[in-house]
Amino acid sequence: MKTILKIATVAALAAASAFAQGDLKARIPFAFATPGGGEMPAGQYEIARTNATSAMPVYRILNVDTKQSVMAMAADTVRRPAADRNAGPAVTFRCAAENCAISGVFTGTSDYGSGIRAKLKNVDPKVMIAEIAIPFGE
Repeated sequence: MKTILKIATVAALAAASAFAQGDLKARIPFAFATPGGGEMPAGQYEIARTNATSAMPVYRILNVDTKQSVMAMAADTVRRPAADRNAGPAVTFRCAAENCAISGVFTGTSDYGSGIRAKLKNVDPKVMIAEIAIPFGE
């Protein structure tokens, strides 16, 4: 039996290309899994690349409210989701039912960004998975 996934539209502020000026900021309205197997709560986030010269980007993901942070290595190059009409800096997630996992960081207007591998927990393989892009904003 196939589970139908309800896809929620996430409204966010207009994207700001602030990556060169500092951390990218986004309000993430749901909890999400991280590469190390942990989970970050919903809230205001700052995402910053920690190694400007390496070919394999590493990002610091900081929850501004709780001060909880995690480091995430981007091992892949990923294409922007087709449904992402923003085409600006954004963070992407793979979601199934109430479970989400961070999947990418797009720092500019390119169709390609940094892929982050985080597994969705307790998800039946028959469940449809959606990609959600949340633009970075002020």
